[in-house]
Amino acid sequence: MKISEYFREEDCIMELKSKTKEEAIREIAETLYKKGKINDMDKLISDILEREELGSTGIGHGIAIPHARTEAVSDFVVGFGRSSRGIDFNSIDGEKVNLIFLMGANPNQLNLYLRLLAELSKFLMNASCRKELMEAKDASSVIEMVKRFEGS
Repeated sequence: MKISEYFREEDCIMELKSKTKEEAIREIAETLYKKGKINDMDKLISDILEREELGSTGIGHGIAIPHARTEAVSDFVVGFGRSSRGIDFNSIDGEKVNLIFLMGANPNQLNLYLRLLAELSKFLMNASCRKELMEAKDASSVIEMVKRFEGS
């Protein structure tokens, strides 16, 4: 399984309105909820924020991957949001976050969840991948970039 199998153009927000970590998580979750990909939006947000308390999912280089295993979803979900101004995510490098991939998986999907989280983290460490995401003109460009990089 690959991220691109779960990730669609309608799951992308090309410019987040949010100014805080909590707002950004909610904004992306709302997009997924409106598309019917989340059963319980408030539970997903709560579970992700609870996971954030264990340690920031701001992994450096302007990236955050807020995630949780949660009963709020039936199947793996992923959404994307970009912020040109940056959002404080309490990242490990102290920098603001511009690229956010929100993930949720049903607790029964542990292996899939871990594999896709690792895959996403790996290709987001690639500087040219991050540059392409920041420069992407539209959601289809984001999806195409993910497909290209996940294969490498």
